[in-house]
Amino acid sequence: MPRPNISTGLASLLCVVMTAPGLVAGEPPDFDRDVRPILAANCFRCHGEGKPKAGLDLRTVASMLRGGETGPALDPRRPVHSLLLTMVTQGEMPPGKEKLAPKQIEILRQWLASDAVAKMAPKQGPGTSDPDRPHWAFQKPIKRRPPEVKNTGRIRGPIDAFLLAKLEAKGLTFSADTNKVTLLRRAYLDLIGLPPAPEEAEAFLKDNRPDAYERLIDRLLASPHYGERWGRHWLDAAGYVDNRLFDGDLATIYPNEGIWRYRDYVVRSFNADKPWNRFITEQLAGDELADWRNADKLTPPMRELLTATGYLRLIEDHTSEPQYGIDKRYDVVFEVMEMTSTSLLGVTMECCRCHDHKYDPISQRDYYQLMACFEPSYNVRDWRKPQDRFLPDVSPKEKAAIDQHNAAVDRQIGELQKNEEKPADLLKRVAELAASKKSYGKIQALWDVGPPPTSRLMRRGNVNTPGAELKPAFVKVLSQSGTTAVQRPAETQGTSSGRRLALAHWLTSPEHPLTARVMVNRAWHHHFGRGIVATLGNLGRSGSAPSHPELLDWLAVDVMENGWSLKRLHRQIMTSTAYRQSSRRPANTDAFAERLDPENHLLWRMNLRRLEAEIVRDSVLAVGGKLDRTMGGPPISITNPPDGVSEVKREPTPTSASRRSLYLFARRVYPLKILEVFDAPIMPVNCTQRTNSATVLQSLTFLNSTFVIEQASLVASRVRAQAGENGARQVDAAYQFVLTRPPSKGEQEKCQAFLREQNATYKKNGRSPDRAEGDSLTDLCHMLLCSNEFLYVE
Repeated sequence: MPRPNISTGLASLLCVVMTAPGLVAGEPPDFDRDVRPILAANCFRCHGEGKPKAGLDLRTVASMLRGGETGPALDPRRPVHSLLLTMVTQGEMPPGKEKLAPKQIEILRQWLASDAVAKMAPKQGPGTSDPDRPHWAFQKPIKRRPPEVKNTGRIRGPIDAFLLAKLEAKGLTFSADTNKVTLLRRAYLDLIGLPPAPEEAEAFLKDNRPDAYERLIDRLLASPHYGERWGRHWLDAAGYVDNRLFDGDLATIYPNEGIWRYRDYVVRSFNADKPWNRFITEQLAGDELADWRNADKLTPPMRELLTATGYLRLIEDHTSEPQYGIDKRYDVVFEVMEMTSTSLLGVTMECCRCHDHKYDPISQRDYYQLMACFEPSYNVRDWRKPQDRFLPDVSPKEKAAIDQHNAAVDRQIGELQKNEEKPADLLKRVAELAASKKSYGKIQALWDVGPPPTSRLMRRGNVNTPGAELKPAFVKVLSQSGTTAVQRPAETQGTSSGRRLALAHWLTSPEHPLTARVMVNRAWHHHFGRGIVATLGNLGRSGSAPSHPELLDWLAVDVMENGWSLKRLHRQIMTSTAYRQSSRRPANTDAFAERLDPENHLLWRMNLRRLEAEIVRDSVLAVGGKLDRTMGGPPISITNPPDGVSEVKREPTPTSASRRSLYLFARRVYPLKILEVFDAPIMPVNCTQRTNSATVLQSLTFLNSTFVIEQASLVASRVRAQAGENGARQVDAAYQFVLTRPPSKGEQEKCQAFLREQNATYKKNGRSPDRAEGDSLTDLCHMLLCSNEFLYVE
């Protein structure tokens, strides 16, 4: 068998041809004194500073253990069998005519034969050592006392103390509180994703109780629409889509049957304020919390736990046909790792498939040990095709009874159909039998398909060159106790390995440095438009530094101490002075503040934020009065025309096209066109942070969209029903419906002039007086829908 090619990088690394220094008598060779000088004199030029050839760096023992394209140069378990010595003693290296002198080879052999390599090998694995831990995100958060401030009159809680202390240090302070109408609209859009109706606004403005705003927050948090709004945020991070397989063909859709049950599970969980640690645990290991295999009946709690694991069934999968080999199966597992690491840990680990992390102290070994937690359920040697990855929503025993019943019915029908004449009474009997057949739904769930397989590190990420066997373990630098071994939790049900349940316990431990921080930071981002750490999916070294690290840690610990409640966190944030600030720049102070903090990192005012794509569409439907607020169920289909301008189908009911955007069929690559224009995410894996653009195409879409024009006509009908034919009252009503406020005097005058001008133009062009008035009012409502005030949260 021919010997495989050795990379030229490794070949050049072994050009140790200079005379080695003499050994100290009676002592084994020392790396720094005897070995490193040989490598430094002859090999560092190619395998030292800069970009080492073939990815191989010879400057340290750790880097040689890490290796390059052909694997580690040193083997700490069997040092004398290291590739470095093998290639030298066989005369294959260095290349060319000159070979290593016998004395130099002996120095290498003696050094490797001693226990020096084992002693110098990092005990925590390559790329991980105690000096790496000081990065703030890899340390356990500490709840420090809120700082003292001068202007105590602006403090409503600890959040304000942390923020104002930094502002005062720069000679700044909070902006004034915003007006009551703006605060009302901000709260509605933030918590339920819908603008307040005129009667809701009127009730709030008339409520003069000191705690009127706090009562408003409580009402919105109790609304079932809260779960729809905040569930959508999580579904981004999870990478939720309704189709399976590749989504590269506009005209072809492969529905992922039953995955909508996971979407509804998420909405229910947010509405119930399910503790975040429990929410994570159910999604990672719900199947390991219930003995569903041996149950006589699948109870609603069991069904809920199985549905939760749909979180791990959202990955794009190309393995539906036999021609897709093991490499595509591993791609699925790799993307599960990417999705979970960015959504839960807030760190990027994708690069660790092939090598140690370039910035963070996470080794390739860490990566594959963590991946072993998923391999009993995503076993590449015992693979389930994506179309077969579901469980019935009944227990195995119930399924067997249903199958037996249906088989008996099929036999009876078969016997009856042997009668060639098929009289009417016979056909009726066949129909009755067919109607008596029982059925069950599909739950897209994850479960262990068998005993845990052998897990291995893949050299350079190549699944065709597996390396050493690995045991499942947690990431060392994120394990504060130093214990990384995965133990099967006692509460694991049935025969499952318990690996994912152990992972969930590790992630939700109060000692874990990242999980609570990631949760808090993501919530902060959705309230303020930017997280305390701006890079939501990357709290590592290559991510942004936190603007207020002490505040982030205080909130993270406080969340854990108070039951991991997201709704409580909302109340803390939304009742703060920081949240209640005006987003407008005060004329007398903005010059100094703008110069000092132009990006508003210190939060001296509220940020102006554009609504997300789904909330734009939902708000248009809401002010038109036709929003169908039905919750849950299978997704509503969208069209897929050749021009790509997709629309919502008006089925299965006439109002289906008016459902909230959360319930529309979610495609990985081709979202509904109006949502795509407003930055609805493409989901190659998941989306931890949306783009927030402001483009001409958005304006043109709103000006020309049939959907928006239809809704403007509906708004106009509501306005006429309330205000009659009086122009001034029509303008008042239009502003209340669309912008939740009355017009100013100047706006009133300009809008009335617009109505008169449009009316005259339409009449001149031959439209009837009644139609001219209606179309003019529709145009006014259309312009209000196109305004920045409607599309943005102040």
